[in-house]
Amino acid sequence: MSLLALLASLLAQHAYPPRSRSRLAAFYGRLCLSAARKLNAGDRNSGVLAWIVLFGAALVPVALAAALAAAIHPAVLWLLDTAVLYASLRFLGTVKELAAIEAALREQKPGVAANLLAQWRGEPVGTDDAGALARMSAEQALREAHHGTFGPLFWFLVLPGPLGLVLYPLAHRAAQSWEQVVEPDERDFGWFAGRAFHAIDWIPQRLTAFTFAVVGNFEDALFCWRSQAAQWMRPEEGIVLAGGAGALGVRLGDPVPGIDGPVARPALGSGEPAREDALTSLEGLLWRALIVWLIVFLLAAALQLA
Repeated sequence: MSLLALLASLLAQHAYPPRSRSRLAAFYGRLCLSAARKLNAGDRNSGVLAWIVLFGAALVPVALAAALAAAIHPAVLWLLDTAVLYASLRFLGTVKELAAIEAALREQKPGVAANLLAQWRGEPVGTDDAGALARMSAEQALREAHHGTFGPLFWFLVLPGPLGLVLYPLAHRAAQSWEQVVEPDERDFGWFAGRAFHAIDWIPQRLTAFTFAVVGNFEDALFCWRSQAAQWMRPEEGIVLAGGAGALGVRLGDPVPGIDGPVARPALGSGEPAREDALTSLEGLLWRALIVWLIVFLLAAALQLA
């Protein structure tokens, strides 16, 4: 049933693309903001309490809805799973954004590509250098593929019903928003949320990187993962980016121009720096990775029937 729900949600996204992919993320953001406003006392204990309250308020209703749907009929639970998958997964949107930037770079319109990337990232890019844009676009696609597709799919496979599809993105949003508190006396509030997401994402990160290795250059992907991930600004993110870069056989990272001057970044991957043609190869890598996950869901369904 999970495989059929996944296929149905992807077909539905293809036929009826969501009007706003950020709507559900914005809802999670409002939940995190509300919990922080009410419970943030600037210390770790209040952060732990806020996290427990936030996830209790979000997951308990989802669990009750899934239990009620299953009690009515398995088909109702399947419809619920499909609906949440449709609202949660960002795979087709990731590929679409990547293709649009690649087309702009091929048409030698770096300004257009920079605007597209800035809208995708939600922050200014600060450069119209084609090479830097290609590298940053590839990094964003790998990041989005993990956080928007493969990470949620892992927890959808592990937890019953749509619980995993809510747990993963909500934990990601809480870690992002609560760790970015700027007031010096409130920085401890996001401590637990960051470590909770680190634990939740520990296995999915490595599965995503391993999947990239399986469908790409296996040896280079594992070598880059082991030798380069820890050097990235966020080592956890570096696992996915280094593995993806190695699987593609291109180099990501490296210093890029920024609004306030060059931004120093370590190199990720191997070979020549990524250009626009690498973005086309990346699209193929992402599709092959999705096929691997579909096979995993198929095997899980076969084990359930055995």
